[in-house]
Amino acid sequence: MREFLLLIRSEEEPKANLSPEQMQQHIEKIGGYLKKLTEEGRMKSAQPLEMKGTMLSYKNGQIVDGPYNETKEIISGYYHLLAKDLDEAIAIAKQDPRFDEGIWRMEVRPIKHVEGIN
Repeated sequence: MREFLLLIRSEEEPKANLSPEQMQQHIEKIGGYLKKLTEEGRMKSAQPLEMKGTMLSYKNGQIVDGPYNETKEIISGYYHLLAKDLDEAIAIAKQDPRFDEGIWRMEVRPIKHVEGIN
């Protein structure tokens, strides 16, 4: 099995306008999906990310804040999971119930293992 990082992307805080009932439904759907992946031995970790943060870059010999993306889209969470190959990781990602809401995007990336790191 290979390791993959799924980066969950959204614009601003997509759950901010949900009613308490809608939020509970969202939590139950996503929780069930994550529980299934964990029981199958595919999920290594998953967490939402806070909406605040910064972008660091190196320019003219210094580390600076920015430049910032022109988009409102941010990485709002991640999954670290196991799959046999990229196609299977994509198939797993497509099952995420977030897609039913139509406001999420997900980047699926294989993790490259380099000798001597971790």
